Amino acid sequence: MTEKQIKFQIGFKYVFFLLFLYFTIDSVGSSGWSLFSILFALIATRDFVQGTRLAEVYYRIKKHQKKN
Repeated sequence: MTEKQIKFQIGFKYVFFLLFLYFTIDSVGSSGWSLFSILFALIATRDFVQGTRLAEVYYRIKKHQKKN
């Protein structure tokens, strides 16, 4: 993957995290904790964790490249 693709993936994961977080809050506000609310929360959490891991790997690679 190129640097541009990794940055896009990180941004994409965080945008979907925010989208599913919004759906979770909206769903809980209107009908309480239902199956969909829990599903939205799980998907939002997964996207946040994946985006954070990608960002961590990206910064480790950049840090290693600067040393060389």
